[in-house]
Amino acid sequence: MRKYIILIYLFFPLFGLSQSKLGFQKADSLSYQYYLKGEWNKLITLTNVAFDEGVDSKFMRQRTGYAYFMTGDYTSAGIQYKKALAFDQQDEFTKEYLYYSALNSGSENTRIYAGNLSVDVTKKLGIKRFNPVGYTDTEFNMKANQTTNRSNQIYYRFGIQSELGYKVSLYHGFSYYEQIISNVLTRQPDYVAIVKWNLNPVWQIKGAYHHLFTNVDNISYPGNLGLIALATHLNRFTFEANASLLKASSILTKQIGLQAGLVLPGRSNIYFTGSLVGMSESGSLRAIYSQTAGLRFSKNLWAEGNITLGNLKNYNTYNALYVYNSADPSFFRSGISLVYFIGKHLSILGNFTFDQQKMSNSTNNNYYYQYSYSGGLKWKL
Repeated sequence: MRKYIILIYLFFPLFGLSQSKLGFQKADSLSYQYYLKGEWNKLITLTNVAFDEGVDSKFMRQRTGYAYFMTGDYTSAGIQYKKALAFDQQDEFTKEYLYYSALNSGSENTRIYAGNLSVDVTKKLGIKRFNPVGYTDTEFNMKANQTTNRSNQIYYRFGIQSELGYKVSLYHGFSYYEQIISNVLTRQPDYVAIVKWNLNPVWQIKGAYHHLFTNVDNISYPGNLGLIALATHLNRFTFEANASLLKASSILTKQIGLQAGLVLPGRSNIYFTGSLVGMSESGSLRAIYSQTAGLRFSKNLWAEGNITLGNLKNYNTYNALYVYNSADPSFFRSGISLVYFIGKHLSILGNFTFDQQKMSNSTNNNYYYQYSYSGGLKWKL
């Protein structure tokens, strides 16, 4: 019997931790030893047992956050540093690594945490309170189909993000779309402005204006879209409610949406986001459901897949950045995106999307397939 007990302690060194109370002195001492040796998994296991027992401190939270950070689980690292900050709101180490965790996880709150850093740290990292060109991005897209009376669609976009402070950002986007249907040319230059205001690390307000300069066979059909949204970020969970109005010609399209997201623990940073949208147009109601899932394959490569179901006529997404007002509405959409980060400043985007579309001028519900290929660059300055 004795040899089995010995084997248990050999292969499960922390087994005994859950059988008896750790106490502060033991938990603090062991966590510090694991921290010095770089034994991150042992450190995480130990402190999680301690936290469950009510044993807690600023330094144990800092060590645990650093262990998660070193294993690539940046969301979990950020959660630990937030709890460490509750013990000491002036601790510079905690504030700096909370910023790094948010930056590496792609958090919407990164700029807020940057605003809490000391002057010396912001100077060292090159962070500016006001930055007229925080980043620029560009995108090119071609949509191909197999119909005889519809040309391929071409779309390209250029944008500039301005940081108006540590809590407010403004994005300007300029785009152009073109397609020929039955020898009739449709051109659509666009302008979009998106404002994001982080009230605090939990709440964010968004507003957007999108103008569509639609021109069909040299006849103008301008459109104006306004959006407002309220979002909350609670560690692994996000939730957003949004509403928008699109006035194009004599048609008014109303859109109300709810969106929820979850990031799972682990270095892959697997996340899921689902949204349900209700639309009202010309007296008719319809619903659209969208589901997105993504993960990090490696330090530099992220992948995301998505599927959207419903009639997407005049549907807008990504804070009104994209408006799907083409003549032939989509009823099913699925795609995959890859983002590769080159250093700290440049990232490359690739996307493939499959659409099932319905011909707008058909009385027989004729559907056809469309294949979309996109490429883009994002440069942080």
